[in-house]
Amino acid sequence: MSIYNTLCRNGPGCHFLAMGRCWFRHLNEVDDKMVELFELLARLPERIDRLQGIISKHQKEKEKQRRLILNKPVHQELKCTHESITNDVTYLLSNVSQLPPELHLAILHHFDLETVLGLDLPYNLLHKVLQLPRGEKLGSWLGRQLLEQDLGILYVPGENTMFLANYHQEDGDGDGHSLKVSDLSPGLTPGAYKVRILQNGFDLVRVGCDFLSTQCGPVKCFHTAKTEHWASSFMCRGFSLQTETRTDLAPGNWEPKHSWHLPLGQSQGDRLRGSVDELKAPVFVISLQEEWWTRQWSHRRGRNYSVDSVAQGQEVNDGASEEELLGLGVVTNMQGEVVAYTISGGPVFAAYNPAEEPHSDEGWYNFSVSRYQYTGQIEQAGLIITGSQND
Repeated sequence: MSIYNTLCRNGPGCHFLAMGRCWFRHLNEVDDKMVELFELLARLPERIDRLQGIISKHQKEKEKQRRLILNKPVHQELKCTHESITNDVTYLLSNVSQLPPELHLAILHHFDLETVLGLDLPYNLLHKVLQLPRGEKLGSWLGRQLLEQDLGILYVPGENTMFLANYHQEDGDGDGHSLKVSDLSPGLTPGAYKVRILQNGFDLVRVGCDFLSTQCGPVKCFHTAKTEHWASSFMCRGFSLQTETRTDLAPGNWEPKHSWHLPLGQSQGDRLRGSVDELKAPVFVISLQEEWWTRQWSHRRGRNYSVDSVAQGQEVNDGASEEELLGLGVVTNMQGEVVAYTISGGPVFAAYNPAEEPHSDEGWYNFSVSRYQYTGQIEQAGLIITGSQND
């Protein structure tokens, strides 16, 4: 029954309002929402400045890390995902989510490629954040960008297969023009992955997640423990495993139950014996396109960004160079599209079951393929070929 448009000075506790006899106007729920909106808009410039400051700090930190890595590509120190820079990004994202969608998108444009991929954004949003040209396929574009930037990251689309050749090329299991390989199924969960080189093995995990083969995890980290003892702490750190026994793929008795020959005749790369870009056994392959080997292709070795301390010690003790260690490689067709990824260049692969007690053959005669995820989650986080057991 308000007669005057002036706000009542008594506020929401007005006695006359409770009696239904106040002549002045009181804020209703809609008015409250408008006041909150205006207050939010008034604070936006300050909040955006804060967010941009965090983005700038994050980009400078990433660039500093990248320069250090490029100066010393084979390194053993891993930056913990729980350190301060991650806390800043968490703060940033929690604030971004409160902003209108247009501002949300504009701020995400400032992140570097590695950080964006680690956010696990929906496909449509990722396409907009990366500002892909109209009609460009995300997988093809990312493959080219990651190849060009040589970040040690691979992007795996939904349709992918995996196979392994686990013998020395000199042993003659093949005719010199092909590799005898055996399939590993199913393929990887779609997404961007980073790779860590182990002694006679490797660890693949989604960007933004922790490697199983370190002392960090989603629940807890053990920074004072030896990294090579990761198998004794993975459950406490918040990981769960599904392990498949494939004794037929063990290097000590390479007798795959099902195998086929991968032809090498269409290779247009450097096939000289001993070349780092030569595709030869032993090799692990993630295939992104069907029968890419029937068309012209080339293979190129990339840079190692994360190497286990034991594998790095092997390099020093044996006098081997980085190129003689296992490492990530990329197979491209003549149009420059990434059609497969490889891990090759070192000795044969060994793999034990991390959930079982240590045994004497260290994965040479009993071979296991382990997939892992964060405890309580369904989606796969990574895959590991453990390599040799370390005392």
